[in-house]
Amino acid sequence: MQPSDGHLPDSRKMYKNFIATLDTVETTSVRIEMDTSNNSQPEEIAEDKFTDIDAEEQEITNKQKVVVGRGAEALHNVLEGIASNDVPIETLDTNKLAVPETPIPDDEAVQEEDDQEPTNNSPPIDVQETRKIPVAEVSASSPLLSSFHVQPIGLKRGTAVLMIALLAIVVLQGLTIGPTQFLGEQGWASVLGNSVSQGNPNLLTNIRKQITHPLKPGATAPVKVQMTPDQYIDLIINKMTLDQKLGQMMIVQFVGPTYSPSISAMISQYNVGAVLVFTANGNVVDKGQLTDLIKQMKGGSTTIPLAVAIDQEGGPVDRLADLDGPRASAATIGATNDPKQARQAGMQDAKDLTSYGFNLNLAPVVDVTNVYNPQMDGRTFGDTPQQVTKMAGAYLQGLQKSGKVVGTLKHFPGLGDVATDPHQGVPVLTRSTSDFEKIDWAPYRALIKSGNVHAIMVTHEIVQALDPSEPSSLSAKIVQGILRKDLGFQGVVMTDSLTMQALLTYATMSQAAVLSIEAGTDLLMGASSPDDVASMFQSIKQAMSTGTITQQRINESVHRILMMKYAMGLLPIPKN
Repeated sequence: MQPSDGHLPDSRKMYKNFIATLDTVETTSVRIEMDTSNNSQPEEIAEDKFTDIDAEEQEITNKQKVVVGRGAEALHNVLEGIASNDVPIETLDTNKLAVPETPIPDDEAVQEEDDQEPTNNSPPIDVQETRKIPVAEVSASSPLLSSFHVQPIGLKRGTAVLMIALLAIVVLQGLTIGPTQFLGEQGWASVLGNSVSQGNPNLLTNIRKQITHPLKPGATAPVKVQMTPDQYIDLIINKMTLDQKLGQMMIVQFVGPTYSPSISAMISQYNVGAVLVFTANGNVVDKGQLTDLIKQMKGGSTTIPLAVAIDQEGGPVDRLADLDGPRASAATIGATNDPKQARQAGMQDAKDLTSYGFNLNLAPVVDVTNVYNPQMDGRTFGDTPQQVTKMAGAYLQGLQKSGKVVGTLKHFPGLGDVATDPHQGVPVLTRSTSDFEKIDWAPYRALIKSGNVHAIMVTHEIVQALDPSEPSSLSAKIVQGILRKDLGFQGVVMTDSLTMQALLTYATMSQAAVLSIEAGTDLLMGASSPDDVASMFQSIKQAMSTGTITQQRINESVHRILMMKYAMGLLPIPKN
């Protein structure tokens, strides 16, 4: 989650200083007296010290209230002024929240006994000393204090100010971000020292102001700024934090039909770039629910607009069938041999997806069927590269015609010649390189040359002719060597889910995140919780600290992702 403009500066630094101060609070005047009262004795025995049990509770309460002291009223007034806009947050003067020092009588000294156990007849021994104690030792809720009477402690002025300032920061942050995000996963961490650098939530607004020139004196029109999409995206990247960049490289999943604390944290705090809506995860219930859910997710993405994805292929992979009725499969469309029908199917899917708020479709499939695979049955446009190229290309044109939805070619380097489902095992391709060129890669090469491809998904399989030791999604020989250099693709390369068994055979999800970036991938699919995202962040940062992954390599991926979002209409170049 992002702090709003005018939020108190350096809150994490202030919190750390506050904690350091509390660890060494000096208590120069504390009276500790053994409570010798017996449960069987009448209450009046203790009347010389306390009139009743309420007075005893009040003593402990007074000790707790010393944290705020007379500054509570000042804090209340300041916060009330902020809420009514009478007091600008940026002008908040913490000196006005100071707690006036209360003189402590000289006879209130630390009383303790070092060498023997106190008895009921033992008088308290006064020991004048100053010692540094953790706050936990004097906690009012500590069982140790249950048999002691504790007199109020006088805190130093600076300590009290820091404590009040921290309270103000927490209250203001809670008011700013709202209860759902503040009380959800990672919510408190964002206030009290979250390791994720959240950056500037007004990033795009500030950039628009920077490149939009006002009307000059004497001029009849504002100065026009000529900027290419690449220049605009580079300008955005230069203003982003590392954590914001890593967030854009994540496409995450979540469970349930609501905007839960888990997905809220991933979007608003980790700035994830994309979310995959999946019926198997219970994300789709009805039209109203799905529309509201996507609207909430987009609203939580305050820095860079969110890509919301779905696998909408039709036929056996028809995620919206219960909402919009069944759509024809790729195999059915391909059998017509009519590109117009394929184009119309793409336009219909784009209309359906846009109505809910989707802007990324993980389709069409461009695998060329050669071997029967139950997982791929009905999902391909044909069994020749020419048929697949013609029909998949027409579908892609229809899907992207509106400029609101981007398609994704899959599954590179090709699942048409394997019988193993990568969800369950490791597919092994035994084609020769020349056969790959003529069959599996021909649709990719032709469609990439058309300039209409923005994203390609790489699956997890062993291609023996190219890299017998690593699955395709982790292989630089395949991603960089074939897809980038040979086929000339410079758009977004995304992984299939990093949780598939075919990949987990070789690496954990966090390890695979690093290896796939090294191989040349941009968008990482698989995280389904804030902890997953945090773990992937940590692994990538560790690789960066050793030089395995460079800042430039991260920037290249983020540039491609943001260019795809420009193609979606999410990042239009500001106009004068």
